[in-house]
Amino acid sequence: MAGAAHAQVVGESSDTKVKIAASTVVGGPHSAGKVGINVPSMLTDQYIDFQGLQTTLGTDANGVTSFVNTTQATTDHSKYGRFDYAKVGSYDVYYGEWSQTGSATAGDHTVYYGGTGATADASVPTSGTATYAVKGISNYAGSGAQLTGTFIANFGAGTVTGSIQNASLKVDIGTTDIIGSQIAGLGTATASNASTNATLASGGDVSGQFFGSAAQALAGIATFAGSNQYNTAFGGSQ
Repeated sequence: MAGAAHAQVVGESSDTKVKIAASTVVGGPHSAGKVGINVPSMLTDQYIDFQGLQTTLGTDANGVTSFVNTTQATTDHSKYGRFDYAKVGSYDVYYGEWSQTGSATAGDHTVYYGGTGATADASVPTSGTATYAVKGISNYAGSGAQLTGTFIANFGAGTVTGSIQNASLKVDIGTTDIIGSQIAGLGTATASNASTNATLASGGDVSGQFFGSAAQALAGIATFAGSNQYNTAFGGSQ
């Protein structure tokens, strides 16, 4: 997995094709120093901010912003592929997916998250529980719906559990560990058919981060080696 921590931006992606760091593109709605993304065909030091894209493209009824292989801009942007992403409430935190063609099965399906205001390790509660309303994105071009569900952080036990689903896909993160202000689960995640409960992929890895002054929000990714069409990005808050 490809990670980043620069200018207070913390993020991660499931493949090095996509990188998350502080934005560097300036002009129009875009500005530097915000949560940014770099995708293939961009220069290696070009990171465009999610906020600026959202301002330009807007969000749909599901709260998702889609950059869709468009050639309708003054400059042809089709070479940058398609990415769909959403924001976690009022937090400066984003999660989403990218592929060159918009197809989750094409082999380059990449999920990611990024944000500012990551919780300091010492500020993560050490007792009690918290419930997070979580949404997720996977194959949004095909499903047209976010996954929704609930995660529960048991700070005393140091675990996060829960699942999210839409009409076609359910992703259960299993029992993941809280390590400092991060969330980690090796082989804990399962993807299944939401209608039949048939297992689609198992042994998936979970990686995420708490955000806010005291872990009020979270974001992360669940990845399945050899079955990356089920890779899912997620985010939510208490």
